[in-house]
Amino acid sequence: MSRLSLDTTTAAEKTAAALYQSVQLRMAVTPTSVCPVEIASAYAKLCHSQSCGKCVPCRIGLGQLGELLDEVKTGHGSEATLDLIERTARSIKNSADCAIGYQAAAEVLRDVIAFRPDFENHLEKGYCLAPHQGIPCVRECPAHVDIPGYIALIGAHRNDEAVQLIRQDNPFPTACAFVCEHPCENQCRRNIVDKSINIRGLKTYAVDNAAIDILPMPKAAPTGKKIGVIGGGPSGLTAAFYLQLMGHSVTVYEKRHHLGGMLRYGIPSYRLDRHDLQRDIDSILTTGVQVHMDYDIASVADFQKLQADNDALYIAIGAHSDKKLRIPNEDAQGVLSAVELLRGIGDHKMPDFSGKKVVVVGGGNVAMDVARSSVRLGAEKVTVAYRRRQEDMTLCPMKSKGPLPRAV
Repeated sequence: MSRLSLDTTTAAEKTAAALYQSVQLRMAVTPTSVCPVEIASAYAKLCHSQSCGKCVPCRIGLGQLGELLDEVKTGHGSEATLDLIERTARSIKNSADCAIGYQAAAEVLRDVIAFRPDFENHLEKGYCLAPHQGIPCVRECPAHVDIPGYIALIGAHRNDEAVQLIRQDNPFPTACAFVCEHPCENQCRRNIVDKSINIRGLKTYAVDNAAIDILPMPKAAPTGKKIGVIGGGPSGLTAAFYLQLMGHSVTVYEKRHHLGGMLRYGIPSYRLDRHDLQRDIDSILTTGVQVHMDYDIASVADFQKLQADNDALYIAIGAHSDKKLRIPNEDAQGVLSAVELLRGIGDHKMPDFSGKKVVVVGGGNVAMDVARSSVRLGAEKVTVAYRRRQEDMTLCPMKSKGPLPRAV
């Protein structure tokens, strides 16, 4: 009978794996432009502190590697220091007896090779090429809203002030509370411990329990300047809101019957209730913004007239065209683009899909909006045709976070 042998993981390998996963987790929730020199230095020192001390490359080499990286970080090294770091890391990687030394040297070596310009800039100017990041969740937010600030206010049951703080950078707090894809949560520091804070859910709580018409700041004195905004979507209304608060006289010229742009004409009401959207719009209009609806700028003369009537123009016409598949018969009868369908729904023009079978091509947010709208419009069967796996879909249930959309 042959002997049965089981290969077990050594203590050094377990320690190295835990260290690697720990640092990897922190790097995953750190902005991509974090200083690579600091990461390499911290990792080398961390692994050196866990060395068993039996082999010279790990016991001595990692210590010297950390010192060399500190010289670069403080700008006291030279070009020769970088070459020495690379040779030292390569030597440790090839000669270390355990996983701690090997993995530490391998990561430092990869870091030096990949981010050589940052290391060189540290030597020349004392800092790397990566810009200062600040708070990760705020940095990741497209509007750079003060997320820790309004979360603290919500925790203190000061919801009015929380919404007021949000509106300093984003005049659509209600809309974002329901349809924002919350990229801030990807960079939440809580991910290091378990899972991110439900930032969007907290925002939803704040807007549901606050007086939404509170201005983020007092209006400035009138400047006498007239600003025309072409387009009443999120961009145009945001510009109008802050320009009006700055003291200018702002007029919005909108082509369609309602304000809101793609918030109204691209997102169905069961995901973003029209009353919630209108709350944000009404708050913007309370600043004194004037609006001209059904205003179509159809010629050069129309545009020149607006130029003559205003001191400045802000053009925010949006991107309301659809994306073609570039296949035969894509414009045949019975084939609709998602933009066309959702735009009609936004104007309360509901097509009758009763008893019909609908196929939706795509698996992203818009495809799901169309599929769910088709069911609500009476379709007998709705099929989603997607070229990837179900778990790759944008709205895959396994990826969902935050509060569910309100049913209308």
